Amino acid sequence: IVLLLQPIVLLYKLLFGRNIFNADAKDHQNSAPNNKLPQQSNDGTSASTVENPRSASSLPTGEHEVFLSFRGPDTRQVFTNTLFILLRRLSIRTFMDDEKLEKGDEIWPSLATAIRQSKIHVAILSENYAYSKWCLRELVKFVECRKQDKRHIILPIFYMVDPGDVRHQTGPYQSAFQQHEKKFDSKTVQDWRDALNEVGTIKGWTVGSKDKPGEIADRVCNEIWLHIRQNDKFLDRDRLVGIDDHIRAVTDELSLDSEGVTMVGLHGLGGIGKTTIARAVYNQISTSFDRCSFLENIREMQEQKNGTIDLQHKLISNIMRKDSLGSIDNDVEGKNLIKDRVSMFKVLIILDDVDEKFKFEDVLGNPGQFASGTRFIITSRNEKVLRTVGENQCKLYEVGQMSPRISLELFCKHAFKKTRPPPGYETLSQDIISIAGGLPLFLEVVGSLLYGEEKPIWEEKLVQLRKVSLKGVAERLKISYDVLEAETQQIFLDIACFCIGMEKEIAIYMWSDLKYLSLLSRINSLIQRSMIKIGYDNKFQMHDQMRDMGREIVREENIEQPWKRSRIWDPEEALDLLQNKRVCIF
Repeated sequence: IVLLLQPIVLLYKLLFGRNIFNADAKDHQNSAPNNKLPQQSNDGTSASTVENPRSASSLPTGEHEVFLSFRGPDTRQVFTNTLFILLRRLSIRTFMDDEKLEKGDEIWPSLATAIRQSKIHVAILSENYAYSKWCLRELVKFVECRKQDKRHIILPIFYMVDPGDVRHQTGPYQSAFQQHEKKFDSKTVQDWRDALNEVGTIKGWTVGSKDKPGEIADRVCNEIWLHIRQNDKFLDRDRLVGIDDHIRAVTDELSLDSEGVTMVGLHGLGGIGKTTIARAVYNQISTSFDRCSFLENIREMQEQKNGTIDLQHKLISNIMRKDSLGSIDNDVEGKNLIKDRVSMFKVLIILDDVDEKFKFEDVLGNPGQFASGTRFIITSRNEKVLRTVGENQCKLYEVGQMSPRISLELFCKHAFKKTRPPPGYETLSQDIISIAGGLPLFLEVVGSLLYGEEKPIWEEKLVQLRKVSLKGVAERLKISYDVLEAETQQIFLDIACFCIGMEKEIAIYMWSDLKYLSLLSRINSLIQRSMIKIGYDNKFQMHDQMRDMGREIVREENIEQPWKRSRIWDPEEALDLLQNKRVCIF
C-alpha cells in the first residue's frame, strides 16, 4: 500500500482529532444551558433568564476560569452584573451563581466540583451574604481548594461591609449567625466562621457608599486577567533552587520605580535557566503593569514563514486581550498596530530565546514609543544579540553556571527528593555534579533518571555520562531518551516535533488511534524524568534543549532526504514533499 509519509498521516489524524474535539466543545456550549445575565422586563423589574445553576446539566465541567459567589439581591444589579460583563468581554470564562433560584442538596457535589475546577474564586461579601447557607458553603469550598492547591486564588470584595465584621462575624454578620446556630450543627457553623475569618484577612477591595462600583469592578477584572496570565507561566517554586538571587538581581536592573523604558537582557548557555528566571520575575512583578505579554520561543517562531507577523499578532492579542484581531498583512502594519494599540499602556513584555535574526526595531518599532514605565526582559544564548537591541539600550545580565553547592542541592531534589545525598551516594553525586557543569536542565533530567535506582545502575550511567561529557548538551541529555521503552520514545518524539503547546487530551486521541497502550503511564514517565511538563492549562511544555534533541534524533534518521524521516515538522520541507509528490512505501 502506498501511503504518504507517516508524519503526514499523523498530522492528518491530529487535525482530524482536533476538529472532533472542537466540534464537541462547540456543541456542548450550544446545547448546554449557560449562565446568562438577568434581562430587564418591560416594567423595569429584573426578569431572570439565568438557567438554574443547581441543576446538574447547567453546572460547569471545568470550562470556567472564574467562579463568582454573591448574594443576588445585594449586589447583582449594581456590581456583579458589571463585573460579569467585563470578564466576558475579555473572554474570561466565568460561572455566575444565582442565589435566587431553588437549591437542592443533591446538586452540591457538582457545584463543589465546579468551584474546584475554577482557577479564581471571587467572593462578593455583602450585608446579607452570611444569611445564605449556599454562599457560606461556597466560601468554605474556596478555602478548602486554596489549602489543597496553592494555585487557587481567592479575591474578596467587601461590598458595603467592614472587613472586620466579616472576620469576626460582627455587625450584620452577627445576627445571621444567631439564626444559623439555631438551625445547624456546631461544626458546620464553626466551619462557616473559620472560612469568613480566613477570607476576611485576605487583601481585597472595599466598595463604600462613595465609591463608583464600575471603577472597582474594572480594577477587579484587571487583577483577574493578570492572575490568569500569570497562571500560564506557573512555576513550582518548591522545585527551584538558587533562583532568588537571580530574581533580585534582574528586578534591580529593571529599576521598577524609575520613569522611561528599561530593557534587561539575560544571556547564557542553553539550559542554564534563563527562561525560568524570566518567568519567575514575570510572576513576581506582572501585577505592577497595565498589561503583560510573555512571548516564548521567538527563535523558533521566526524560522517559520510569516514568523515576524505571527509574533506581532500574538503580542497585540495579549496586550489587547483579544483572541481575534483580524489579519496583519505585513510587518510594517504590525509595527503600526503595536504603536497605536500597545504603546499606550505601561507594559511588561518578555521576549524569550531571541537570536541574530531578531531585530527589535523591525518587530516592535522604536523602544522610545512605549509608555513610560514599560519594561522588557529579553533572553538569548548570544550576548552580541542583546548588545545591539534598542540601539544599545539593553542592560546585560549573565546567567552563569550554578555553583557546586547549588548544583548538588538541585540534583538531590530530583534524585532523592531531598537536599542532600544519603550515605553511600555522596561520591557518585559529586561525580555527576562535576560532569553537569552547572547546567540546571542536565541536573534535573539526570537526577530524575536516577531516582529510585540502585547503586549499580548509578555507576553504569556515570560511565555513559563520562563518555559524552565533552559533547554538547543535547548529547548529554540523550541518555534519558535511550532508556525509554520504544512506544514512549515515539510519544516523546511526537511531542518534540508536533505537540508542544497542544492540549494533552488531543494528543492522547491521536496516540490512541495509533493503538499505543498505557498512554497515561507513558506520559507520566516522561514527566517524572523531567523530559516534558504539563502546564496549568493542561498543555504540553518542553525545554527547547529537549525539543532540539528530539528533532535532531528524527533528523538523523536521514539527513539528506527529509521525506524518508519518520516525522516532518518544518513547513517548507512538508510543502516540498507534497509539491514533488515524494512518497514512501510501508
